[in-house]
Amino acid sequence: MTPSLTPSLTPYDTGDRLEPQPWRLTDNDHYGYVDFDDDESATVFTIVGKRPDHNTADGSPGYLLSVSAYCDDTAVEIDGDRVLVLDEDTLAGLNTLVELAEQGTAVDADAWRLVQGTIKKIQGARP
Repeated sequence: MTPSLTPSLTPYDTGDRLEPQPWRLTDNDHYGYVDFDDDESATVFTIVGKRPDHNTADGSPGYLLSVSAYCDDTAVEIDGDRVLVLDEDTLAGLNTLVELAEQGTAVDADAWRLVQGTIKKIQGARP
């Protein structure tokens, strides 16, 4: 049997996977940056993993995965769980809801702890 002259398509060619394109190392600021391009060579995400500029909420140095998205239809998952990204207005709205709840009807202690933990998670604090 003779080998096929037609190359098989990769997941990058079909658009099933985004193709990683490491940045050229022109200076120290470019180390670790990777663009992920679609099958039309348009960048969908740029990512970099690094130490954050400041410690996390619990004081540990930790790590930061920074993702820049260049299209509207994107989502992020960490360990299989979708990450919810909220803007400042949404966070303010959630805080307002909590304030209204504090002034309104009584909430049992377990439900209140759940609400507080959710807000901390949304704000980026570790539980």
